[in-house]
Amino acid sequence: MKNIPNLLSTLRILLVPLFVALMLEEETFWAGLVLVLSGLSDMLDGMLARHFGWITPLGKILDPIADKLTQAAVCVVLAILHPQYIAFFVIMIVKELLMMCCSAWLLKQGERPVAAKWYGKVATAVFYCTMILLVFFPALPAALIYTLLSVTTGLVVFAFIKYLMLYLTPKGKIKKDGEIHP
Repeated sequence: MKNIPNLLSTLRILLVPLFVALMLEEETFWAGLVLVLSGLSDMLDGMLARHFGWITPLGKILDPIADKLTQAAVCVVLAILHPQYIAFFVIMIVKELLMMCCSAWLLKQGERPVAAKWYGKVATAVFYCTMILLVFFPALPAALIYTLLSVTTGLVVFAFIKYLMLYLTPKGKIKKDGEIHP
């Protein structure tokens, strides 16, 4: 039972190429369902891991990898299919690449990467909602799409800045809840 969250993270990784293939074949309904399944499994794996104490070292690696792969794939595919919105997707991809670099740097220093915080979870939830809408309804009015992408990108950048502050703060100055001491 303890491996259920890890299996869900693995499922999300396996869903990435399926999502990409479906989107490139213009099977947007099925691609949207795959993205919904990915988002729900992301939520479920975190809830199960925390609620039942099924947090494992492997899960601490698989979950963020599944997140990054999913988000990068969605952004790349949507940027290909909707080049008019590429700036938003580039910002989101750069943020994910920088987060991976920061985590790798921390690991190299012998430290554990920062655990997910509320602002990262909010940004991820809004990301999934926006991307699901764009997949299912690509013909939404441009003003609405720009608004959704602006809000999503703003939250992603806000989360990145907050995480960057944690990455750059000496370990002893971070409270147990992840906030920084004055």
